[in-house]
Amino acid sequence: MYKIEKTSTVDAIVNLLTERIHQRIYQPGSKLPSERKLQDEFGVGRLALREALSRMNAMGIIETSHGKGTFVQDNLKSQTLKNVLIPYFVLDDSRRLKEFVDARAMIESEIAGLAAEQRSNEDISRLEAILSQKVNAATSNEQLAGFDLQFHQEIATIVDNHFLQLMHEALISHIKIFLNEFVKSKENPQDVIDAHLPILDAIKRGNSADARSLIRLHVSYSMQDYEDFVQQMKENENRT
Repeated sequence: MYKIEKTSTVDAIVNLLTERIHQRIYQPGSKLPSERKLQDEFGVGRLALREALSRMNAMGIIETSHGKGTFVQDNLKSQTLKNVLIPYFVLDDSRRLKEFVDARAMIESEIAGLAAEQRSNEDISRLEAILSQKVNAATSNEQLAGFDLQFHQEIATIVDNHFLQLMHEALISHIKIFLNEFVKSKENPQDVIDAHLPILDAIKRGNSADARSLIRLHVSYSMQDYEDFVQQMKENENRT
């Protein structure tokens, strides 16, 4: 029987079960032993065990199906990563914004590079269709940000790397928030669309190096434009 410190029973159960999953004692998709068996093996109470299992459910490590039992998740869910990032992202914290932009640039540059190597004619057609959207002064900021986001999401779907896709999907809600504010800094809506054309061209040519470098520049420039816009807004407010 395992001896678990009473002062951190729930944490100890979570750590032990997680370690067993890492060690493949409990395989992805496999069913965990019954609660009674785990209670007896760990020497813990029912409430502590259930709290530990509930926490692991919330973390996306396991999933409980009523009447069937508790199973190790077979695939990582993007929502799990999204939940972790919720308290981290704030637009008015310049340090965290820069860290977010740097992380986004790293993930999207690798995605773009792989997309340039793996794209099909159909993939190119879908990307071209997004950038052929007609935008003008009547286009809402939400619509414009949506076209921008759609282009980046479409690139991610090209890549045959599930983990990279999950990492990118976890950032989507934060990217959307950023883009909704970023597009306000552009006087000409068409500029938002046209800024993606060099990236599309690199992917179309199959040049992974160009695709990586261009998307890094694209993401970093968007942050600079946004920060300049915010600074200008603050200066205007101070004058009034």
